[in-house]
Amino acid sequence: MSTSGAAVSVATRARRRGSKTFGTAERHWLLWPPLIFFALLLVVPLVALFQQALTGQGNTFSEAVHMDVFAKAVERTLILAAVVTVVTVILGACYALAIAVGPVWIKVTLMAGLLISLWTSVMVRTFGWMLMELPTGALFWALDKLQLRSEPLNLYQTTPGMYPAMVAVMLPFAVLPVMAALSSLDGEQVDAATIFGAGPLLVLRAVVLPALRPALVSAGVLVFVMALGFYVTPLLLGGPSNMTLSGVINAQLNNANRADVGAAMSIILIGGTVVIYLIADRLFKVSERWG
Repeated sequence: MSTSGAAVSVATRARRRGSKTFGTAERHWLLWPPLIFFALLLVVPLVALFQQALTGQGNTFSEAVHMDVFAKAVERTLILAAVVTVVTVILGACYALAIAVGPVWIKVTLMAGLLISLWTSVMVRTFGWMLMELPTGALFWALDKLQLRSEPLNLYQTTPGMYPAMVAVMLPFAVLPVMAALSSLDGEQVDAATIFGAGPLLVLRAVVLPALRPALVSAGVLVFVMALGFYVTPLLLGGPSNMTLSGVINAQLNNANRADVGAAMSIILIGGTVVIYLIADRLFKVSERWG
């Protein structure tokens, strides 16, 4: 046997011994940190919520479901989450495509904007939108300078006023999955379609979008689930008359002094979110794409 063959054989045996050294018992130890993290940050709070919900008189879950303000908040939250998801996924796909195919200065500018959005607090960004949407805020000032409007805006603390801010906050969570899918796109397929005479729109429809469909679905599920429980932006921009479900829960805890009902609403929100995710995972295999 040659010297190089002997060296390869020794290295192979060493790798096998190494894989046996870190056996099943050792690998099981690696599971404990995430399990402890999961128990402390999810299981314990859920148990506390159940205990709080059961401290009230009667069936707090039934009381919460039959509240008119709760029913309206659920409807408003679902509509908000659906609209924000559709708009965010479309804009996120366009944003990611612009980064992928644009010139260098566009790529740098868009990536800088995306990173700044991720690094900036949601509270700070929401206050920025508040300053824009105030009756005589920045948006009114711009429209007035362009002589497009002379009367104050009626956008702040309305349902339409929540949408652009929510889309802006959620946009990075739609852009990043699409960018990851674009990075793994087979360029030879695009070149082949171009060689055979396909125009840009046909290439986009027949080659690019089918490759991006799993990423778009994953981004949509992620944005929708996050939008269901979003609190800061809808509360500050929607106002007390347009509260989403998280705002109603906060009102029950802090204003109505009904922590038991608020806990019941929280459990219903968590349960509904889990059901929606499981349905999406069943239909679109989202967990496989995230895993």
